Amino acid sequence: MGVSLNIMKRELEAMGNVTISSDGSLDFENARLYLGESSIAGDDILYVCSTSEDCESVRGYGRHAAFVDHHATKPDQTAVLSVTGGEGTLQVFNALLEIFYRFGMWERDMDAVLGRGGGLQELMDVSEKMLRNNVVVVDPALKLLAYTKGTPCDDPITMELIGHGYHTEENIRKFQLHKRFKPWAKEDGFIVNDTLSICKYVTVVKSFKTKTSFSLIVVMMCNKLSPCDYLYDTFDLFLSRVKRIAAREYPEDKPSGNAVDTFLHDLLLGREGNEAIIRERCKLVGIPPEARFCLFTIPVTEDMSPSRLLSDLVTMVAPAKVVLFDGCVTVLCFNCLSPQCALHCEVGSCPRGHKSISSRINELMEKMDLICGRSSKFTNLAKASIAYRQAREAARLGAKAKPGAHKLPISFNWNRIFSFDRAQIAFIADKMGDDLPLLNSTYASVVVRSIAKDDAERGTDNYQFLYEYLMCERRANIVAEKLHMHRNNVKYRIDRIEGAYGIDTSDPALRFALLFAYRFDDIEIMQNAQ
Repeated sequence: MGVSLNIMKRELEAMGNVTISSDGSLDFENARLYLGESSIAGDDILYVCSTSEDCESVRGYGRHAAFVDHHATKPDQTAVLSVTGGEGTLQVFNALLEIFYRFGMWERDMDAVLGRGGGLQELMDVSEKMLRNNVVVVDPALKLLAYTKGTPCDDPITMELIGHGYHTEENIRKFQLHKRFKPWAKEDGFIVNDTLSICKYVTVVKSFKTKTSFSLIVVMMCNKLSPCDYLYDTFDLFLSRVKRIAAREYPEDKPSGNAVDTFLHDLLLGREGNEAIIRERCKLVGIPPEARFCLFTIPVTEDMSPSRLLSDLVTMVAPAKVVLFDGCVTVLCFNCLSPQCALHCEVGSCPRGHKSISSRINELMEKMDLICGRSSKFTNLAKASIAYRQAREAARLGAKAKPGAHKLPISFNWNRIFSFDRAQIAFIADKMGDDLPLLNSTYASVVVRSIAKDDAERGTDNYQFLYEYLMCERRANIVAEKLHMHRNNVKYRIDRIEGAYGIDTSDPALRFALLFAYRFDDIEIMQNAQ
């Protein structure tokens, strides 16, 4: 895009009587003095002429002319732009060059923002002086994404939006009452509202749409400059760059809805720390503000497209939400109906039937040869960013474990889902590096490894027996049932183990240390399996 005739007309008003005799949206990249055939170049150049004969000649070459004559009293009909009764040809030509320079620099600055992957606020910052009016950009959930920080506006709606960071529920009701959402979602061009029924000033709105809804809404408050062709063309230069960001951030194949995606992105990035804001936005995207939440994260491999995985998961886990974020497909689950469900999905606890979300995701992971990390349960959505990191770490540790045995301590009943609740020790061990021997060289660790070594030499199973005894909290009946033995033998076996290795399992601190040692022993097995 270049500088339109509408823009030139407004910028040259002080130079004389300015008239355009063509479509005002016709735009050019630069201006040049017409000095005969040798000066003719591209058709995106406006040729400045001082006589009607020169204008006719330019037209004969299939180019566009600007007529400038300070003695003339009427415009030239063959020129697309005429400046008469004012400044001379050179003065107007210099003014045109300055206009092209300023607008050209602005376009280069905007394109530089896009080139380095910048966002809406950065684009707004380099555009503020050129836009002149107050402008805000909101997402479909009416959260503020960018605004002209140096262009104050005393409109109450705008001031509340900037103050809260989102449109309040009361303002949303006003939009609904005055039927603002329908044209935003349906119309393609500028939507001008001059009723002043909600806002203090006339507004010019442009919305960007996907197949399912609108993605971004850009609102200009005409608090400095009233709506006119110059304003629309200048605004359009800015919007053409917003359109590219909208296409980047809101691709057509996003399955879970742009409002949901934007909200989830903010949660995962930790940008929505205010509980009041979270509750407001939850109402707009169909997510309960309070529930038993859990995050599943599936890293996307380089050789696969996430589209199929996204579409499969959306229908599989509903009403849970799915989003593509930071190279992972992430599921925010709030389906759990069981108040006792603390560390994993239970059969019958999910509204989707007898199969839990974990069971269904695990089946899909097996089918697609992928792994999934799972966070710990949480009830406060502001903790979603921490849960996301937990799920990412669980998936990373699961990828390390995958070449070895499936039933490792960081999985539960599924061989493709790795839980952070069960991976905490592995996480600590992985982060300790050279300091790991400090933890796996305790007395309890020495005992556990000694039992394993003796089992290997003698063909006994004391290692597994002691583990089950500790995990069953020393309840003989449960241990006997699990290991298919008589309960009296449980007491006999544990007494012999305690005597042989000098331990007392009635000591709760020792029991914790022994289970801790078992976890580290399993981690060594996992590492050796690689």
